[in-house]
Amino acid sequence: MPLFSRRALPRPSRTATAPRRTWPELLAKYRRHLAAALAMLSLALCLAVLAPDTVERIEVLVAERDLPVGTLLRADDFATRSVPRSLVPAGSYADSPPADGSRLAIPVLAGTPVFPTMVIGPGLLAGLGSGSVAVPLRLDDEQTATLVRAGQMVDVVLTEGNGYEKPITSKVLARAVPILWTAAQGQETGQTPWSAASGSGQGGLIVVGSGAASAQALSTAAQRGKVSVVLVNP
Repeated sequence: MPLFSRRALPRPSRTATAPRRTWPELLAKYRRHLAAALAMLSLALCLAVLAPDTVERIEVLVAERDLPVGTLLRADDFATRSVPRSLVPAGSYADSPPADGSRLAIPVLAGTPVFPTMVIGPGLLAGLGSGSVAVPLRLDDEQTATLVRAGQMVDVVLTEGNGYEKPITSKVLARAVPILWTAAQGQETGQTPWSAASGSGQGGLIVVGSGAASAQALSTAAQRGKVSVVLVNP
């Protein structure tokens, strides 16, 4: 008898696998679940469409097209748009546009809401102290007016005398007053605010905000001598 007998090794049993289902069979089996899911999705979409808009919106006037600085405004320069209230600061024009003939103090892009602070007039004084006034100044050197911009702070200096009959003296009429508007800005865009066309003698015109106490001295400065401004750091 042999010491070792040859025995057949047990073969691993084959696990029976279920046949793969076809798509039609799967659809037939889960059609109720799919129908319920589609019904819920349709209901959710309907509710989303019919639900009222929770964002409060208001009607405001916006620029119909790009408006350069110095533009004389007309009714057809504006259009009405519905925008979320949270995106519109208080004070925008809602019911009626600025009066015809009002002039823009800054350039406005199409679609931008229009505010009184963008128009030459009382709105230019927004944010200044009580009793502030807007005073036009004609600078002796028109080139200086091309170097300054609205929003900058300047000291206004008056220089009197000719060095012969009267000695030359300079004094500061107002300190750290804001520039509200310059004629040079209108010339850059082809506009001629307040007839400030090139060569008309009005190119050096600027508007500054000042207190009532210094307004008279500023408004008559050009009649007494040469007016200049010095940029200052507020």
